[in-house]
Amino acid sequence: MDYNNKLLALADKHKQFFADKQPGQILAIIPPYTFDIDYSAFGLPGRPLDSWDFNDIRSFVEYEVKRQRAYDEYVKDLDNDYIPTLNLNFGYGVHSAYFTGAEVIMGKETSWTKPWLADWDMLDDLHHDENNLWFQRIMEGYRYLKEFQDGDYTISGLANAGPGDMANAIRGDELFLDLYDEDAPVHRLMDLCADAAIWLEESIHKIIGPQLKGGAVTANCWFPGYCPYISEDFSDLCSAELYEKFGRKHTQKIIDHFGGGYIHHHAKGAHVHQAMASLPGLSLLEQSWDPNCSRPIDRLPELIQMHNKCGLPLMTRCTADDVYTYIDELMQGRVVLMLNIDNLEQGHEVMKFIRSHSKI
Repeated sequence: MDYNNKLLALADKHKQFFADKQPGQILAIIPPYTFDIDYSAFGLPGRPLDSWDFNDIRSFVEYEVKRQRAYDEYVKDLDNDYIPTLNLNFGYGVHSAYFTGAEVIMGKETSWTKPWLADWDMLDDLHHDENNLWFQRIMEGYRYLKEFQDGDYTISGLANAGPGDMANAIRGDELFLDLYDEDAPVHRLMDLCADAAIWLEESIHKIIGPQLKGGAVTANCWFPGYCPYISEDFSDLCSAELYEKFGRKHTQKIIDHFGGGYIHHHAKGAHVHQAMASLPGLSLLEQSWDPNCSRPIDRLPELIQMHNKCGLPLMTRCTADDVYTYIDELMQGRVVLMLNIDNLEQGHEVMKFIRSHSKI
């Protein structure tokens, strides 16, 4: 793939960011999920997930690619560090259904499954099945993404459920009780889920191959090698002790396999953030904001100190106003900002401010 010069330059910048451990470096990304534009102006209004016929994956993928291109046309003159990427989002239900074969229930914005694991004997029925309906649909979707890819885009792997998230989907909320009295089966389930995530990502990688400069693009950031997306929402709902007992080792298995990883979790899990940050080989750790929780951006000194100690960059979301408020704190660490903006003018102004301060 012959990538355009802008993508090549961004990859070099991200590479420098991850290689240089010095504080004072800020990457700011403004992707579609932090800047809401009017797609109807491009003839591409949003469609709820449950309006699609997923027997026709091509139509769904083609529509999503067109919206991605519309977004990038709209922001083409907005200076930021976001790497345009093509990816798939079928909602959360598929993140376990490709392993269990459970029915995926589509809603307007996401999807889900009913608990599948009624008793522990059913663990023997879990296996990697290339004939699984949702595994096939995911693979078909990535083949179409590869077909639609050109030098203006990379392709990202799936935003995977981590072992705990997948186990929770498979077992249901009964899993939270199992943590206290079913040690061995819970560990076996989570280990199977880690293996499933590895199998899925390797299968995707066979289709898309190495991306920009031989690396991977995850969460619109460039990483050396292959860097899977790992969601750790389940761990946010566990105590720090339970995370150490059940969560750490199975997530570590994925990181060790690929030689890196990106973890997404939430402000609700502030109590497990330090433990996640200490995972050997982790590439980037995101703590997102949540309603009714303190925002990570408002706890920057604590987070920056924690990440500097681990030598790990922090990713979090903030507004343009937050950048002006917390620029001194941001300059104490290495931070990737998912920047929420209201309009292009605001974006131009805040990016000029960031560029005038950041060392990268």
